[in-house]
Amino acid sequence: MAVYFVGTPIGNLKDITLRALEVLKTSPLVLVEKWSDSIKLLNHYEIKPEKIVTYDDRNCRRVTPRLVGELKDKDAAFITSAGMPGISDPGAYLARACREAGIEVVPIPGPSSLSAALAVCGFEAPFLFIGFLPKKVGQLTKTLKAAAEAGNNLVFFEATFRLEKTLKFLAENYPQTLLFVGKEMTKKFESYEVGYAEDFLEKIKENKSFTKGEFVVIANFAQ
Repeated sequence: MAVYFVGTPIGNLKDITLRALEVLKTSPLVLVEKWSDSIKLLNHYEIKPEKIVTYDDRNCRRVTPRLVGELKDKDAAFITSAGMPGISDPGAYLARACREAGIEVVPIPGPSSLSAALAVCGFEAPFLFIGFLPKKVGQLTKTLKAAAEAGNNLVFFEATFRLEKTLKFLAENYPQTLLFVGKEMTKKFESYEVGYAEDFLEKIKENKSFTKGEFVVIANFAQ
């Protein structure tokens, strides 16, 4: 038996592979990070698994032992709200638990905001991906300093309510560092821009709605 980590669209429902659809349609058990997000995809492609189980950061440790027991007798597909599982979600915990129990873990490659951003940013490797930036100023300072000193382009996700604050910090401490900002990737109002932190702060002054959405940011410390 196996659990398949299936890549799902990060915005545009057309961005799904034939193999992903096949696995989802043939897996009796589908694990979802968030019901309200995944059910839209499943309904759109008329996928009706025997059982759907919510698997997120809040319940993963509690439900994993029971799930591992089920996975010894049936295949399952794991999908997150968007993109490839195992990146800033409880997928890593599930993968470790399954391998320890002798259950095969198989990736079904698909959309990823991380790889999409790297493809179009125009910056060359090395890249260092850290998920979301630390919230505490001390840890944030340490993280950015380490990346800058090592010459790693720092890749991170940013949320609507934190984008402006992060840009201000970068403008104050790394004013000459180019940034790539991918916003609402693959969605109707997607945008991909390169500039300095101060440039993006000016955009926010002109149009506060710029901060609305989901963002992938790359700080070009390897320049």
